Amino acid sequence: MKIYFSENLKRLRTQKGLTQEKLANFIGVSYQTISKWENSDTYPDITTLPAIAKFFNVSVDELLGVNQAENEAEIAEQIEAYDNLTDKRPMWDLISTLKEKFPNDFRVLIRYIAYLSRYSDDKSKRLSEVLAIYENIQQNCTDDQIRIMSKRALIELYHSLSKKEGNEISFDDCEKIILQMPRMRDSKETFSFFYPQTHPEREENIRKTIEEEILLLHTHLESYYFFNDSFDTDFKMEMCKKEIDFLNFIYDDGNYGKLWQVMIHNYGHLAIRFSQKGDAETALIYLKKSAELAVKFDSMNRITTMHSKLFEGKQFDKHTLGSTYCAKQTVKKRLTEKYPLSDELKSMEEFKSIISMLE
Repeated sequence: MKIYFSENLKRLRTQKGLTQEKLANFIGVSYQTISKWENSDTYPDITTLPAIAKFFNVSVDELLGVNQAENEAEIAEQIEAYDNLTDKRPMWDLISTLKEKFPNDFRVLIRYIAYLSRYSDDKSKRLSEVLAIYENIQQNCTDDQIRIMSKRALIELYHSLSKKEGNEISFDDCEKIILQMPRMRDSKETFSFFYPQTHPEREENIRKTIEEEILLLHTHLESYYFFNDSFDTDFKMEMCKKEIDFLNFIYDDGNYGKLWQVMIHNYGHLAIRFSQKGDAETALIYLKKSAELAVKFDSMNRITTMHSKLFEGKQFDKHTLGSTYCAKQTVKKRLTEKYPLSDELKSMEEFKSIISMLE
């Protein structure tokens, strides 16, 4: 059974506005001891627990997080379910329920503010709530990964608000948090190559890192080229084609791993551009490619073995993209509802044939 004493002690101490040294004086131990307790390096003697609990006016069970431990299985199961969702409505229903039921679980809280920062319809009204949870995480959470994730959520929220007129948030607020983030070269993935060559997880960790870096490269290409008005349409189309060529070079067996959604979207992106240029024939070619990839993805087994030169033998689990992710359904919705395609193009038999592939 996991004990949450360290996290709870730090949370209770900061809520009272006490330093480690002041708390140590009240309890009768050294401040180094308090530091070790909060870092989970050591735990207090069992006879000391009642005194600590009494000082904070909580029960020993609450101090140790007994209820948290009992809820662990449910929390873990629900978080996994949330991470596998892809539609905003069920995501909100689940994470808001979890936040109400487990208001002190940092894994729930980070997902809650990440949702608000990314999907909330009225981000300005949610700012104070996000900031309160962010400060709680920064002050009381001992998991560095969650602390960094909370910074990312705040960056996304600040960035979104800084682009809207009539609020007090500017990019300066966003930049302050960006500058607090670790450099890419300081991430745990960067040091995966330090694993001994005989280590059983070395190869898997390195391949995971390479795929994460390819996905990060796409994110920057998309942000810099595809959605930047300073580049003309022809340039954006050429960059999109080059990325497709690059990904086909890397994933030469046609199994795109974590980049499946990227490839499907890129063909759709090209189709939109050709449609806007009045070239319906070429647009339909790329729409068909997008649909064909969606059909192929959905027909794959959940676990497949990759055979590209770079990832030979690597296992790909479709559920890493969300267990509820249906590529055909997603592409069909894009083609029929979201993509700015002309009514004339949608009335063509070739387009109707593509839609029938996705039924």
